[in-house]
Amino acid sequence: MPHRIFSMPRNGVAMNSREREALLIDDASKAVKAAMQSFDGTFGEVPFCKSTDFGMLSADEQVGVHQTEMAHYRDRPDVSAVHFCLTSAQALLEISQTLLRQANQLTPLEQERSWKRLAEDAKVAGRSAYRAVLILSDPSVARMAASDRARAANA
Repeated sequence: MPHRIFSMPRNGVAMNSREREALLIDDASKAVKAAMQSFDGTFGEVPFCKSTDFGMLSADEQVGVHQTEMAHYRDRPDVSAVHFCLTSAQALLEISQTLLRQANQLTPLEQERSWKRLAEDAKVAGRSAYRAVLILSDPSVARMAASDRARAANA
């Protein structure tokens, strides 16, 4: 039989380690959301069109969206990469929340929905982290960022 660790939260009700971990993940999720809002408020939103939305656009609209995204990524690579890292972190925290809170007795339909949501969150997390790396590893972006840093240092 597994050993349970209990702690006393502020409201005086004992909780097990799983519940405590779920609360810590909730706090981390709130912190990441606040960071995302603050970051977007400071630097502006980073343009991004989900692939499902992108596929519904006309060819001309797709070109326009792609050009807008790429221009932003080239102009502000660090800001863009941080945005996607925060997006990835948020998706991973949502996966963790789901796993820790998942009821043992889900109906087959609820189980299927849960796994689909987990799969979607995993895609968002992976794709966002990958996009951040691509933005920062693009040689043209790296040259522009280095040039910008040199200009700022000389100013």
